[in-house]
Amino acid sequence: MLERVRQSLKDSLKKAASKAGFLGDIPEISFEVPKHKSFGDLSTNFAMALAGQEKKNPREAAKLIIENLEFDKTAVSKIEIAGPGFINFFLSEGHLFDVMLKVDGNPDFAAISGGGKKINIEFVSANPVGPLNVVNARAAAVGNCLANLLKNAGFSVIKEFYINDVGNQTNIFGKSINLRYEELFGKKIVFPEDCYAGEYVKEIADRIKLEDGDKYLAFPEEQRVFIFKQKGLAWMVLDQGKSLSSYGVEFDLWYPERLLHAPEEKKLPDLPILKRYPVNNKVKEAAAILAEKGLLKEEDGAVWFMSTAVNAGDDKDRVLIKKDGELTYLSADIAYHKEKFDRADKLINIWGPDHHGYIPRMRAALVALGHKPEDFSVLIAQQVNLIKNGQPFKMSKRKGSFITMDELVEEVGPDAAKYFFIRRSLESHLDFDIDLAKKQSDENPVFYVQYAHARICNVIEFAKTSGVALKPAKEVDLPLLKEPEELDILKKINTLSDTLEYAALNYEPHHLPKFLEELAGLYHSFYAKHRVVTENKPLSEARLVLCSVVRKVLKKGLDLLGVSAPTKM
Repeated sequence: MLERVRQSLKDSLKKAASKAGFLGDIPEISFEVPKHKSFGDLSTNFAMALAGQEKKNPREAAKLIIENLEFDKTAVSKIEIAGPGFINFFLSEGHLFDVMLKVDGNPDFAAISGGGKKINIEFVSANPVGPLNVVNARAAAVGNCLANLLKNAGFSVIKEFYINDVGNQTNIFGKSINLRYEELFGKKIVFPEDCYAGEYVKEIADRIKLEDGDKYLAFPEEQRVFIFKQKGLAWMVLDQGKSLSSYGVEFDLWYPERLLHAPEEKKLPDLPILKRYPVNNKVKEAAAILAEKGLLKEEDGAVWFMSTAVNAGDDKDRVLIKKDGELTYLSADIAYHKEKFDRADKLINIWGPDHHGYIPRMRAALVALGHKPEDFSVLIAQQVNLIKNGQPFKMSKRKGSFITMDELVEEVGPDAAKYFFIRRSLESHLDFDIDLAKKQSDENPVFYVQYAHARICNVIEFAKTSGVALKPAKEVDLPLLKEPEELDILKKINTLSDTLEYAALNYEPHHLPKFLEELAGLYHSFYAKHRVVTENKPLSEARLVLCSVVRKVLKKGLDLLGVSAPTKM
């Protein structure tokens, strides 16, 4: 769509500058879509940049360029100079009708050709010691949408959930379940501050009692805690998967951390610095690579990764193996990311708001393993503040007073939840207004967009009963569409590919809801001013195709968001 016109104009501008006598290096040519229609459909500051290089008057430079410019007159109808030297282009109606033909006649009208690289996007990855919360819900919505956008942009995408089923938090989880289990059989307990106090822990203990009765009371406490930990982790992972599936988010791979620590047949080099961690597994394999590169050191009885020596942005060296031989989280994370790079060309992680400082050390480790820093990206899902009746909800997994993802979805529905989460930049704090998300009015942005889709479905059905059939775009008289509201709709649709490409390549899905809301607004304005089914049958047929094209674009956008496109509301 618009990208083809833009590329053609770039080539023409370069040739025009050369013909006009500008002999220096050609500056980068960029375009923007002006906010005001009076400034055209595309605008560039190319003449101003060129004039600055060659110390010429910008407006004079723009005039010279236009005089030597050869352009596709079927796509561009008019060119003007504005302000200090902007060159503004006005697209022809014929080009806009080509946009209609493309959308109407091609099921893959929104697809963008990409490089075919494999991208692994890991998101949510909540510890399996409790239900998913609203920050997890935000990461799930954005991660799933970003995966859809990247697939649409031609990439091969793996959606992955990392199960943190190793570490101290899982031991605390097992201990918490055990205490609640003992409580069920009359034991008076003092519940420690550092244990998980949520109701879900009591529910797990109830389930164990229901299935197995009191048989575990005869087990030594350490064994009982271990058994309960394994049962609890398995059930929580299953429940998290069910919650995500109900939310409309599915993963291609669930990867348990324990696989990184499982013994392997592979014989690794006998490196003295790793003697206190002798097991052959993926964690040791990654550490061995760092050791062979001279990037591990022993200091204060611990083994350190010399992160600062890599010059990848970390400000201090990091412990991999503690004095007592226990591994740090970083050691397993390095192995896990190495494992992911074995399966993909680029990695994208969505992490929680408390992980920002963790990025430089992970990037340093991956650079040390031989990967390019630009092939590792981390998006931070910032905190979500739930607002209801003007009052905030507080969240604390340990205290058990947090709002779960399931509770939020039950309250507002999966469509509203996902749309509201995607609508705002992931790295911005979000005040989620529950009351607004439930409103059935134009104030609610997801309702506003979905209603536009449903309204068009109703219009097409009404036209059918009125004797006006929906024909292919190529069979109707498209130039009959001359009203400003009609052309404004087509100009907006013309920016679809640019919006999708930018959102995908910059990992910013929030640009898509903005596009959909603007398109829905243009359609609602058209609908308020013009009848689709009129006594003029050729005009009715053309407007019906316009409606159909808008419907297809809205449906595609909502599909990419993971939000439904209802036909009735």
